[in-house]
Amino acid sequence: MLDMTLKQHLIDSLMNLTSDGIVIVDIHGTVLEVNKKFEELHGWTREEVVGTFLPMTPEAYREDALRLYQSLIDGQTVKDFEALKLRKDGSSFYANVTVSPVKNSEGTVIAFVGIERDISERKKFEEELLESEKQFRRLIKLNPEAIVLHKDGFVQFVNDACCKLFGGTSSEEFKGRSIYDFFCPNDMDLIIARLHEVMNSDGYSEFIEMKMRKLDGTFIDVELSSIYVHKNIGFPIVQSVIRDLTERKKSEEAIIRSEKLSLIGQLAAGIAHDIRNPLTSLKGFVHLLKAKNTDYVDVMLEELEHINYVVNEFMTLAKPHLNYYLENKIQDLVQSVIAFLQPHAHLYNVQIQMDTDPDLPAIACNPDQIKQVLINVLKNAIESMVSGGIIRIGIKHQCHEGLIISVEDQGVGISEDRLSQLGEPFFTTKTNGTGLGLMVCKRIIEGHGGKLTIESQIDQGTTVRIELPFKK
Repeated sequence: MLDMTLKQHLIDSLMNLTSDGIVIVDIHGTVLEVNKKFEELHGWTREEVVGTFLPMTPEAYREDALRLYQSLIDGQTVKDFEALKLRKDGSSFYANVTVSPVKNSEGTVIAFVGIERDISERKKFEEELLESEKQFRRLIKLNPEAIVLHKDGFVQFVNDACCKLFGGTSSEEFKGRSIYDFFCPNDMDLIIARLHEVMNSDGYSEFIEMKMRKLDGTFIDVELSSIYVHKNIGFPIVQSVIRDLTERKKSEEAIIRSEKLSLIGQLAAGIAHDIRNPLTSLKGFVHLLKAKNTDYVDVMLEELEHINYVVNEFMTLAKPHLNYYLENKIQDLVQSVIAFLQPHAHLYNVQIQMDTDPDLPAIACNPDQIKQVLINVLKNAIESMVSGGIIRIGIKHQCHEGLIISVEDQGVGISEDRLSQLGEPFFTTKTNGTGLGLMVCKRIIEGHGGKLTIESQIDQGTTVRIELPFKK
């Protein structure tokens, strides 16, 4: 059996060999003993601290310490916890603390042993990581490109641009959702393979084009690139950048359509030139036959005039005739077109109503061409209303930049897929149309520096908007 001297020596050795600070206090918080590490951590010597009341605990927390001691006396267990500790010079540090009761032979608590481990460096590191994460998220949040942070296949954070792109109102709508919910099922294998590649590299994956699903279920064209972020921010996560390709796709389609129009214009010029010469001869000979009262001459002349009309449209496609501009009141041009088409409207039981802003200024334009556009648009509107109805024509100011002419019908409408094709060469919704009329209208309006747009819904009608600037 160990004698008291050896036992005391072992206790002293155990207390002073550990790298943690140890303090022993009685049940009232008075220091009974400390080890050398405690002296190093706090700056007090043993003689200075023994007999004092909780010198290492800030005054604001001493009542909490006494309540903790009472809970241990009552038999409760206390896990490790973090606490702010004082030094002799008044400075402080964070420590991980364990408090255990000391009992006598009857099982009565007579003292407490507190073990302290300085975690100041760890706390500092954690705070730096937290600040780094905050800075990282702040930079991501304000980035104009759509960015999503995801881990193990689940969304952790989306920035404002991403939230807007996918039709959300708050980033919280996305948190915790599977990233695979936003991809086409056919692309799953590709996405999984790319993420696996990203997780095993330090660089960005190449941007790849694909379709992604918005919150409302519709799809958009995007390009996607990802990188595995695990350095300098304290937490491993995948950052994906998503770029909306909608406008770029539209621009590419517009370029293709423009090139197509240019080619068709060149082709049209050649065809029109080759047709016009023999057409002139044919018309001359038919007029001679008419003078001799030959049968069916009127029918032949009518068909020749139709050919001549198509040829003229070909020539307009090749090069719109914008030879002169005159100051014109648009409302007067519209009124004359309405008067011209009134009989045609009566045949379809269609009424035409016009609403204009007061004191509309004159606008520089080629009146014959603007009339040609209005006739084409109004004629299409009338013929789309097989059961009759009302066509509303509006002429409005456009922020002192020009005028907007809107023609709204109550016709059968046009489906979204066919609407996108309007204006393409030889595409028409009419059984006997050429598909050139709308192309010519667009060329004329674009030649005036304006824009022609069409909105339509099936069985709801169609609205054509013509924007014309004040100055050419």
